[in-house]
Amino acid sequence: MFALALVLICVFLGAFGQIFMKIGMEKIGPIGSISRLLQRDFLFHIFTTPQVMLGLALYVVSAFLWLAALSSLNVSFAYPLLSLAYVVVAIVSFFMLKEPLTALRWVGIIMTVIGSFLITRTS
Repeated sequence: MFALALVLICVFLGAFGQIFMKIGMEKIGPIGSISRLLQRDFLFHIFTTPQVMLGLALYVVSAFLWLAALSSLNVSFAYPLLSLAYVVVAIVSFFMLKEPLTALRWVGIIMTVIGSFLITRTS
């Protein structure tokens, strides 16, 4: 049960990492080209934006907790549960970022939740 809780924490940390990185990149603006992305000053600007740094930090914490979860769960059980992060990202981005959530996306969210539920029944 503890390992499953770690997986769920990883889901939320990863999802909110994505949200904060998106918020940070909205402040920076569109990249536009590979050459701009590879400019040292631009990369420095990306990686020193507080929201991007927070998002990456959440990912790092998630990775360490993921290792703890994998120490006692089968990866074939745990990894598919990470798909719940798609659900969290979609819902949070709808409310926080005002991104659209169409009926077809809702169908996908429901199917993802059902699939994750079915996976938890196999342990």
